[in-house]
Amino acid sequence: MPRLWWIAKVVDDFTWQRSGAIAGVLFVVLLAIAGVIGGEPPAATDSSTEILQYLDDHETALRAGVWLLGLAILSLGWWFGALWRGMFQSERRTPLAIVSLIGLAIAGPLALVSAAVLAAAAAHLDDVGESATFVYELGTMLLAAEGFGLATHLFAANVLGARTRTLPVWLVVLGLISALSFLLSAVVTCAGVDVNSSLGLLAFVIWCLWILCVSFFLWTDTMFGRSGLAERTS
Repeated sequence: MPRLWWIAKVVDDFTWQRSGAIAGVLFVVLLAIAGVIGGEPPAATDSSTEILQYLDDHETALRAGVWLLGLAILSLGWWFGALWRGMFQSERRTPLAIVSLIGLAIAGPLALVSAAVLAAAAAHLDDVGESATFVYELGTMLLAAEGFGLATHLFAANVLGARTRTLPVWLVVLGLISALSFLLSAVVTCAGVDVNSSLGLLAFVIWCLWILCVSFFLWTDTMFGRSGLAERTS
């Protein structure tokens, strides 16, 4: 029995972070595929005719995007599980790791509901009709609201990384830029400013780059390494 416990501990120490790193890369790949097949979406201020045309042309892609996003969220959860282990222990159980988790817990459902709304609208164009603008703007607002959750996640994770010195300064700056972009995108969407789609896209690109960098550090065990973690928890 003690031998089995030791094996489980070794597997956890040597594979948990690397499996999380792989999940982080998979998340970015799935998100990129969903974005490419979805094409360039119209602005929420475009005419209902343009919106209906987009939904009609991309019905299959929008349907596929729902399950791709679902798989991406599962991958993101696994990635964050690996990140959480080090965050929670390195900060000696202070709240920032929990705040970061809450941010992701808010963002994930909003993104999935947004994708589902657009896919359902594309599948029932005859029923949508003149309500196309409303339905499309609803999906856009839900996606923009996701930015509040992601901003919370990124602010907390990067402030924690800076405080515990588990993230390099340049990566903290990159994460904070993404967080600020998500926050601004969410705010200007409420004001009906057209720039929000470009700003939101920029925030997502920077966030994906941040995730890839974090995944690299998880894979190489240079963020929450066994020796470093032992020093911080001793």
